[in-house]
Amino acid sequence: MKNYLENIDREALRARAEQMLGYANDARSQASRWTDYAVTRARGFSLFDFAIFEACLLSLGLWLGSCFSKFFRKFRSVLFVAFAASWLYLFWRVFFDCDEE
Repeated sequence: MKNYLENIDREALRARAEQMLGYANDARSQASRWTDYAVTRARGFSLFDFAIFEACLLSLGLWLGSCFSKFFRKFRSVLFVAFAASWLYLFWRVFFDCDEE
């Protein structure tokens, strides 16, 4: 064990850690920019848009829950279609609807 610890290239480890820290900082800044953009766009949502958002979350949760329940298993396709439709509407509203700008 002592011989192994003496052979570790600490500079290479330090350089690798700094590289990984740089990747993490880049990912954090990308996520921050995307979140800021989404929040800015969501400020212009109407009550209807928030209702669609809630329907999206509800249908996704029910669809995922239907994987574990025999009762909802027969409604999986309907739940998935509801989720997909509401998600596509929100995706369009956030990224492609430029009426408010």
